[in-house]
Amino acid sequence: MMLLLALLVPLAGAVLCWAFGPALRNGAGWLATLAVGVSFVLVALSGSGHVALFSWMPGFDFGLTLDRLSLLWALIITGVGFLIHLYSIGYMDGDGAFARFFAYMNFFIFAMLLLVLSDNWVGLLVGWGLVGLASYFLIGFWFERRSAVAAAQKAFVINVVGDVGMMFAIFLIVANVHSISFSDTFSAASSFSPALLYAICFSLFIGAAAKSAQVPLHTWLPDAMEGPTPVSALIHAATMVTAGVYLVARCAPLWDQSASAQMLVGTIGALTAIAAAILGAAQWDIKRILAYSTMSQIGYMIMGVGVGAYEGGIAHFFTHAFFKAQLFLASGLIIHALSNEQDVRLMGGLAKRMPLAFWAMLTGVLAISGIPGFSGFFSKDQIIGGALAHGHPWMYAVGIATAGITAYYMFRLLFITFLGEYRGNVDPARLGIAREAAANDTTSHEPEHRPAAWLMGLPVAVLIVPTTLAGWLLFGSERSPSPWSRFFAEQFSAALTPPPAISESVTTIVTLCVIALGIAVAALRYATQSARVNAVARLRAESEHMPKVLVNAYYVDALINLVFVKGARFLGALFGRVIDPHVIDAAVRESAASAQGLGSLVRELQSGLVRAYAFLIAIGVGCFLVYYLFTGAGH
Repeated sequence: MMLLLALLVPLAGAVLCWAFGPALRNGAGWLATLAVGVSFVLVALSGSGHVALFSWMPGFDFGLTLDRLSLLWALIITGVGFLIHLYSIGYMDGDGAFARFFAYMNFFIFAMLLLVLSDNWVGLLVGWGLVGLASYFLIGFWFERRSAVAAAQKAFVINVVGDVGMMFAIFLIVANVHSISFSDTFSAASSFSPALLYAICFSLFIGAAAKSAQVPLHTWLPDAMEGPTPVSALIHAATMVTAGVYLVARCAPLWDQSASAQMLVGTIGALTAIAAAILGAAQWDIKRILAYSTMSQIGYMIMGVGVGAYEGGIAHFFTHAFFKAQLFLASGLIIHALSNEQDVRLMGGLAKRMPLAFWAMLTGVLAISGIPGFSGFFSKDQIIGGALAHGHPWMYAVGIATAGITAYYMFRLLFITFLGEYRGNVDPARLGIAREAAANDTTSHEPEHRPAAWLMGLPVAVLIVPTTLAGWLLFGSERSPSPWSRFFAEQFSAALTPPPAISESVTTIVTLCVIALGIAVAALRYATQSARVNAVARLRAESEHMPKVLVNAYYVDALINLVFVKGARFLGALFGRVIDPHVIDAAVRESAASAQGLGSLVRELQSGLVRAYAFLIAIGVGCFLVYYLFTGAGH
């Protein structure tokens, strides 16, 4: 019962915030935050178990399940979600749609919990779709901006493409298993033909790739930065974009029996990881840099669970939830203080003026870069080593190269933002106070006053602790398995990692050398004294000489626009202007004209004159006699 309450409390919070928002005013934020906090406590107290909800017909039983996998996701969704909600009370203070924002946030939490707690395919699909709907609301929250509306529509459409893939997979499963239950499906997986099994895995992965922004269904993620920064933290850190990782891990019994499906998922994850990392090095918007870093880190996770290194992929989800939420919330502190400024070229020198943001960003950068001792170091190493252990040396190499590129562009972000001289338009003596131009800008959604600093500072400070220490739960040895391995000992017992071809220590040393190289290049370009001289001119020159293929994100958006958007418009114009009026409508018109002409002809025969009818009878008899004589002569 507690598990069902944990699911429904955020939904109740969403309904109350939506229905009584104007009356609640700022209380809506506290109500929504309390709802997520209560849900976290209920999940933590529920333990493992199963809750049967109802049965529709044989094989169509609906319920909730809490095993090790769903427990981890549910705790992250509600735990990190609680901190983001608390942060949002300060960040969104003064916004005209304050209550509506928290109604959407609570609805998002409910949808994610439904997704990860359902014990059947239909419940998963419903949660999957509702998460897409909630993200549409949140990304387009500031609907006065055309860019926000366009970003929300783009995210929704691409996610619907993934939903169609998932629906097709569920149709195949129900047609062959006659049940929507996960357990029934996984028990019957061994009886599937290789072609059927691959078709199911492939269709499921379409949904996973769309939700987790894997190539080529990734283009919605950078544009989703149009939403408020807490939305970016919620969607891109701990929840929506990791749904694809959850799906593959949940369906491990299917993937374990299809080497082709594993290769597909691992390949897409590896390509996404390195492609997004390269794009991250070409961005100047602080939130887009973090968006591409999210896409790259999810690529790591997908690669890990794809090749069978489930523990490593899930471990990186666990650590990523903390350090990426921290990075986004720290960037929100900066954006809030600089009156919506997101271009890092107009920042600089903020380390002393914004110490909390600096230390939060520093620890987050150290974690995502894989610096020893910080959380990302442990989980990233598990994925890289797991790729080699499962027989994929090229993915192993891609993982190491991506680690170096990640270190480069994340330290680049840190150096440009916090070191050197301030290059922006806000008076550095008045950082944190909205400049007059922003206060008079009707498109600005920032409040004219500042809320209590602790509402935004406390969640950021709390996240520093797991960002720094959570990785130690993954530390272990052959003699003493880590707490993480013991926690998942039964979840993936059928997919034990084989001994790696290269020792773990060698992999760690090689990876750290590549990471150090990435940091050194970033330091030489942006942190040295000579690099700070004429920093504005140097950054402008770098922007002008940035390769067009990177500025245009490999032209994937342009290709999609050419093939699908313009293609759809061409087909629409073709059918609207040619096929419909000149073929379909013409056929209808010709049928009507033919009927009218035939009717007129028949009416002419009905003259009412007896001699005319006798003449027609005579002609008919003559024709019959001629036909009879000729056909009779043939016999």
